[in-house]
Amino acid sequence: MDSAMLASLILPTVKADLRTSVLVLIANIRNQMGYTPSYRKAWIAKQKALEKMHSGWDASYNEIWQWCQVLERYVLGCITDLQIEPAYYSDRLLRRCQVFKRLFWSFKQCRDAFAYCKPLVQIDGTFMYGRYTHRLLLVVAQDGSGRILPIAFAITPGESADDWDFFLSRLRRHVFPQPNICVISDRGTGILAAIARQGSMWHHTHHRIT
Repeated sequence: MDSAMLASLILPTVKADLRTSVLVLIANIRNQMGYTPSYRKAWIAKQKALEKMHSGWDASYNEIWQWCQVLERYVLGCITDLQIEPAYYSDRLLRRCQVFKRLFWSFKQCRDAFAYCKPLVQIDGTFMYGRYTHRLLLVVAQDGSGRILPIAFAITPGESADDWDFFLSRLRRHVFPQPNICVISDRGTGILAAIARQGSMWHHTHHRIT
């Protein structure tokens, strides 16, 4: 029994709960089929089941532009900023073909709620897993009860100075125009370079490094 057949078998379980572990899927397959797949085969089957549900990586990235359009049309006040670049193959420019580079988005409800939070925010980034190893950048605030509020997000190729400048400049433009904001970050070289960059709108911001 190959992974494609197992993917069809476990698809209803994965649809019901995306967090279903591979070990639970193996147990379910054993109970239904009397067959125990290896962990690797079960893991591959789960990835194929997820792909059946959400399409493949390439299809998902091709739909980002439409996703942004839908957000701005149907989610009142949502801001998206998609950055694309020309596509090349073997150093040859592919005409009428562009590829994803960066994306920023923020929901109005989160921006409005920040008015009731402490005037400090924390910025950080984390790895994304899958075929494309981009970074998810985010900024969060904290209300008077200590609850965390996510405010804005970005997907970037990495955490270079250009990547952080893309994120921070959009934050200034769309989220935090006021100067009296304290920003907390780690010592990432990309963050420090973006804030210190000439023309940065964050020169007069209180910046604390953890």
